[in-house]
Amino acid sequence: MEKILLAVDGSEYTGKVVEKGLALAEGLNAEVTIATVVGEYVFSPRVSLQFSDDNWDRINKHLKKEAEELVEEAAKPFRDRGLHVITKAVIGHQAPADAICKLAGEGEFDLIVLGSRGLRGIKEMFLGSVSNKVVHMGCTSVLVVK
Repeated sequence: MEKILLAVDGSEYTGKVVEKGLALAEGLNAEVTIATVVGEYVFSPRVSLQFSDDNWDRINKHLKKEAEELVEEAAKPFRDRGLHVITKAVIGHQAPADAICKLAGEGEFDLIVLGSRGLRGIKEMFLGSVSNKVVHMGCTSVLVVK
């Protein structure tokens, strides 16, 4: 059985990634994991006067909740069709591309599906910075959805 990792970020490409992943999962009878990567906010000396530790904790809990809601929403079409899907919200201090490749390696995925551009601020000429890095890291096969 093939294992597919769908990387979503809530951008306009999330729907396209889910659509392509659904078609692949049905056609290949693949096991699917949908993941998102969110950076955790940490103490910063420049803004520390405005936020207490409790405030930072609340911000990070909110980010985690949003990330979990995102992957659960992306999983609905799979579940509606009776397909098993695993969801993961990765919260931490690593670049999204690094986290995606780490997940792909740990889960021994055969394919990563992700959008060509997402929510990152800097857009590269042909691919988004995250998709470009995942492709070039060579952690497994990658399908970039446009």
